[in-house]
Amino acid sequence: MKFTRTLVLITCATLLVTACNKDSDETVAAVSENTNPLLAHVPTDTAYVFANIETAPQDIIDTYVTRFQPVMDVMSDQIRQFQTDYQTGELQDSPLAQLAMAVLDELGGSLSVEGLNNIGISLQAHHAIYATGVFPVIRLGLDDEQRLRDAIARIETKMGTALPLKDLNGTSYWRIAEDQMPVGIYMAILEGQFALSVFPVSAEDSMLAAFLGQEMPSQSMASSNALSIMNNKKAYSPYGSGYLDIQKISSEFLDPESSTRTLLGPELNAKMTYLDDVCVAEIKSMIAKAPRMTSGVTRLTDNELAMRYDLEIENTLANGLAALVSNTPPADTGDHLVSASLALNIGKLRNFLLEKATEIYTSPYQCATLQNLNVQAEQLMNQLNIPMPPMINNLMGLRVRMDDFDPAIDITQADGLLALHVDKPEMFVGMASMMVPGFEELDLANQSEPVKIPAQMLHMQGVDVYALLGKTSIGASIGEQYVNDLEGFMSAKTQDDGTFFSISHDMAKQMEIQEALTAKYQLDVTDNNTAATEYSEAMKKVYADMLGQSRLEMRFTTDGLQIDNNIKFK
Repeated sequence: MKFTRTLVLITCATLLVTACNKDSDETVAAVSENTNPLLAHVPTDTAYVFANIETAPQDIIDTYVTRFQPVMDVMSDQIRQFQTDYQTGELQDSPLAQLAMAVLDELGGSLSVEGLNNIGISLQAHHAIYATGVFPVIRLGLDDEQRLRDAIARIETKMGTALPLKDLNGTSYWRIAEDQMPVGIYMAILEGQFALSVFPVSAEDSMLAAFLGQEMPSQSMASSNALSIMNNKKAYSPYGSGYLDIQKISSEFLDPESSTRTLLGPELNAKMTYLDDVCVAEIKSMIAKAPRMTSGVTRLTDNELAMRYDLEIENTLANGLAALVSNTPPADTGDHLVSASLALNIGKLRNFLLEKATEIYTSPYQCATLQNLNVQAEQLMNQLNIPMPPMINNLMGLRVRMDDFDPAIDITQADGLLALHVDKPEMFVGMASMMVPGFEELDLANQSEPVKIPAQMLHMQGVDVYALLGKTSIGASIGEQYVNDLEGFMSAKTQDDGTFFSISHDMAKQMEIQEALTAKYQLDVTDNNTAATEYSEAMKKVYADMLGQSRLEMRFTTDGLQIDNNIKFK
């Protein structure tokens, strides 16, 4: 268990420090010239790719290395414990543990930038991750390939065994494969790069030469500058972007004659026999509605990192989804504990779902595997055909905000703001007056200041609620602290960019509250492992010390679904 956790730590740390190489201080204003030589290996029609076009500035890398050093220190403590266990003989019979010890020795016994540099790996390097068919290829630029060769040789000496080295036309590579393994792991140190891939041993005739750079694609990501063009269109930076072609990936598994099905042989074909031609066609028609996902870094400063994800959706469906979004204001910005907004026209959403369910009901799927979708569509259609109260159809959105919360007090004593955005607030209040005895006496329609709701009307003891009726919303202040902010909260500036969900929260404060609530309600979330618990507690502390606000926005556009994730650091 300790050994497995140590391997996970090493992997996570490597991903963590190399992630700094994917960010930029500005979004792309024009098509950037490709400077990544590794993209010459990437076919233009690859099913997926993620790469940087330019390397990150050294000062940006230094900032994030310094910021995450406490995380690395905690990981290094765990590594030292693993080394102690190994030296006492606890893990010496494990070949993987021997390999880990040899690697750690080459890294100087801990995780650090200096250790990586000593074996020829630089954080300021180009990288490319892409597909050959569906099989992954990872290429990482090396600062000094001879240093890595020497390090591997020393690792082999310390282990007392050599990795299985092979040769193709004068180019050496390592292949790790067992008889029971359907695929092999391939590694090679080439000129200026380290290459890693996983593919069937039976595919060496068609894939090995390309992996080793002896055969180059006629049309590559370098020659077409495809990533730069995409970055310019999507407003991604040149420091990290890519895409996943969902249609191509699915076709590799759905088409009986695909290269993937051919290479993986009869075992995979036997598992896919339940999908006949009708099933394949219907599944492909579903996937065609959302054929591709792209992503890229949009912003990086000393204390801010932002990523964007774009799911491309078929035009008619995308337009239909975009039409559901109301002009409810987004989540507040600022140093709030949490602020969230949902901006969907419930009446339109009902009609949209009814339309889609009816389409399936009138033209049901013929594939046996998809019959459950037909049943669900019929059930949904029946439920949505039940008349809904006008007050529900008039709902346009919901917004909440909480500035702080003390987990030591009862939840009923929390303070916050809530706004229910509706098409006709007066109708909503009228319905409430008919349903709640005494509500009409509040006369909200003629009040200019928030009105306290009597406790007997709420049926909740110890909760103070103040209500206010606006032109397009009904607001409530939970607690007295923010009563004076309610009117401004309700009348916040609306949006017109298709955002239907947004949330902003204080990450460090959230972790503190979760920890306090766990202790308050005596929730046992440990795995009864003292070392694991100590590691978990240490990691919580270092993350709480560095994390600030996080903001997520999801919007429908005429092109599809767009997700923006922004993280700020202290």
